[in-house]
Amino acid sequence: MIYETMLITGCGGDIALALARIAREAGAARRLIGCDIHADHPGSVFFDVCELAPRANDGAYLEALERIVRAHGVDVIVPMSEAEITVLLDAGHLDTFAGVPVITANRLAVETGLDKYATYSRLAAHKLGVPWTRIVGEAPPLDLPCILKRRRGQGGKDLRLVTTDEEVKFATLMRADDLWQQLLLPEDQEYTCGLYRARTGETRMISLRRRLQDSATSAAVVVDDAPFSALLHGIADALDLNGSINVQLRLTADGPKVFEINPRFSSTVRFRHTLGFHDFIWSLQETRGLPIGPYRAPSPGIRMYRYADEVVIG
Repeated sequence: MIYETMLITGCGGDIALALARIAREAGAARRLIGCDIHADHPGSVFFDVCELAPRANDGAYLEALERIVRAHGVDVIVPMSEAEITVLLDAGHLDTFAGVPVITANRLAVETGLDKYATYSRLAAHKLGVPWTRIVGEAPPLDLPCILKRRRGQGGKDLRLVTTDEEVKFATLMRADDLWQQLLLPEDQEYTCGLYRARTGETRMISLRRRLQDSATSAAVVVDDAPFSALLHGIADALDLNGSINVQLRLTADGPKVFEINPRFSSTVRFRHTLGFHDFIWSLQETRGLPIGPYRAPSPGIRMYRYADEVVIG
């Protein structure tokens, strides 16, 4: 057991449920507390207690979070959504909140990953592979077709393909401060890479070629890290990384190009955990000053699939 009582936010979501299952299986905590904005979810199957909490952008969010921490004697917090991580970052609570550790990557990695233009700018400044990216309302796209995407928040939401000048004009009026981004091809060469740098400086990675369904990974296959290794090490250096992030990229004719970095645990976290990439557990261990043990990369060709399951409550 690493912690006594763990709080995982967004407990009705797929990532939080995956982390709860990992924590149970690994014996990482004696009690699991969850919180979410509503109670209509299967969280009670995986958590000992599920509390209600306001949205992260509600002024009462931090007060409610502290109340939950105090009420249950929570000794570690794992924030799930980028909105919650943003609030904790802005309030100066990225490392600790209410006197207990918060499990995230380091400040520079979080700040960079939360802003997709900052991601582009930092990686480009370090001469790492990125697609051209421009801010809507400040500059037109360099070429069409291109991608229109949110600057902040989940990149898959409101993402669209822009093909005409008329669409450019409309988006310029309606979506100022979002991003134009180079369309990366081929579509079937999309990869999600887990990247972890320990406090000792050791860098660990796992690369999965993925298939998407509704903006989430529905299937993945382990691939050799070699085509991405130099890029991923470069990203860890550029972000002075400590902890876990998720790097999304496509392998193009000009090499791998990163289009997004998620500064949180990925929806593939349980996929990766079953393969020995225990980034969640390593993060918990390192906050306790515990050794994380060796890592052996899984063999290329192993396949994983996500499928629907059912639970009955009541």
